[in-house]
Amino acid sequence: MKEHFKRILIPVDGSVGSGRAAAYAGELAQAFSCPITLLYVYHPDPNRVMGMVGLPRERIHEISKEAGSKAFASAREVMGDPGVEIEEKVIWGEPREEILALADQTEAMIVMGRRGLGQMKQLMVGSVSAGVVHASKRPVTIVN
Repeated sequence: MKEHFKRILIPVDGSVGSGRAAAYAGELAQAFSCPITLLYVYHPDPNRVMGMVGLPRERIHEISKEAGSKAFASAREVMGDPGVEIEEKVIWGEPREEILALADQTEAMIVMGRRGLGQMKQLMVGSVSAGVVHASKRPVTIVN
């Protein structure tokens, strides 16, 4: 199975679902001796963007890194030490598109939670995870 991917990509947002995905992916990475990429996609909603008007570009960049750092810390806490390389990336953009692009670039298997911190929590499968499953050319595991 390992020939289908070179790394495991775990999109994280600090939610319980992304924590469960990180814990599961950590076990997979350990079993396959496979490196991990923790990905935080910063996608500010319109209200947050309006609040950033007038802030220096450096401060806006710091805000996204701070948000990513919190999500990474949460994922690392539940994952423990899988004994493999763990890379952390913060990217600005639309989450589904950025997850798919990075998975393709790095030949990664995607392991993500069923629902994250999105606004549509009533859905059985979150809009990002559903979009990733339907559009990905890479292996995808959704963790409940």
